[in-house]
Amino acid sequence: MFTEELFGHLPRRDQRRWAHACLEGLLTAPGRKSVHGMAAVLPAHGGSCAATAQSLHRFINCSPWRWDLVYERLIRWTERRVTPRAWTVGTVLLPKRGLCSVGVHRYPDPAGRRSVNAQLGLGMFLSTGTLGIPVDWRLHLHERWCDDHALRRRARIPETVRHRPPWAHIVELAGALAARTGLAPAPVVVELPQHGDTGLLAAGLSRQGLDFMIAVPASLAVLPLHPGNTATPLPASRLVTPGGSGTRTITGVSALGRARSVQVLSGPVRLAGAGGRSGRHGYRLIAEARGDAARPPRVWLTNLVHRGPAELLDLVGPSASTVRRLGEFGMLDFEGRSYPGWHHHMALVSAAYAYHRLDRGAPG
Repeated sequence: MFTEELFGHLPRRDQRRWAHACLEGLLTAPGRKSVHGMAAVLPAHGGSCAATAQSLHRFINCSPWRWDLVYERLIRWTERRVTPRAWTVGTVLLPKRGLCSVGVHRYPDPAGRRSVNAQLGLGMFLSTGTLGIPVDWRLHLHERWCDDHALRRRARIPETVRHRPPWAHIVELAGALAARTGLAPAPVVVELPQHGDTGLLAAGLSRQGLDFMIAVPASLAVLPLHPGNTATPLPASRLVTPGGSGTRTITGVSALGRARSVQVLSGPVRLAGAGGRSGRHGYRLIAEARGDAARPPRVWLTNLVHRGPAELLDLVGPSASTVRRLGEFGMLDFEGRSYPGWHHHMALVSAAYAYHRLDRGAPG
């Protein structure tokens, strides 16, 4: 049984029973997956609908169970059903009313037109290229949540948790997955607009011996590796100009069955460090032209210098579309305010989504 495999380590029988009830509610309740909405479609479990809702709330927010052990089992369960081509990092903005829920801060909305009160989650997905399964999450905490002792105590933030920039969360997510996987590590694909320092992210992933593809801004300072290089840093956009010597047009059908006709530009570079000094590692810069002069190419930095551009672009997975679909399984419906409760909720949502996509044979 799926619930037993993921939650069988819970020491109490009632915990395992409510884990099963939560998954059943996330999978079957129509509309918003509040605890009352889920309780309405569940058996009474010996009490009223209100009592069932209260028990679900306690299990998610108060019961002391380790979400990391659930993720470890979810990874192994998923890897028995699919072989990931990449480990893809995605982000999710979870709007909240007020400022009391753990991690809430003012963030620009995805359209960039205004700011909203929201939680920022970073997730790791096992990606086949056409399907992404979330298997771990981190909650980004602004400094005010980590420096204010009253806030920490009220949100039950563990003493070991400190403010970390997004790039550090990504390195931690990749390291945790490398330690839990039963397969060879896959390349880490990072397609985030605000992951912070590219050099620190690349160095952190390299220290763990991981291959990567990192989306970078066109303004990223790099040093081209070619004859006549003056060791003067240049913005990445200068090296990936359409029509340049490194331009190739890839046509036909990709390894994933995608019809494609795209201009790809690439070249070897090093990252420019402080004072314009070069980093120690050699990388490759790849840009995928979008066929519109008004839209700049999407630029990637990779240490996979011996793979072809077409193969590298096939690693870019569907994390954005997966994040949108997670809303159908209650991702936006967390009703608690605590740090453990948020992680419990995200583990349950991830498990419900994985079961729906990989075990119930639901259409894509």
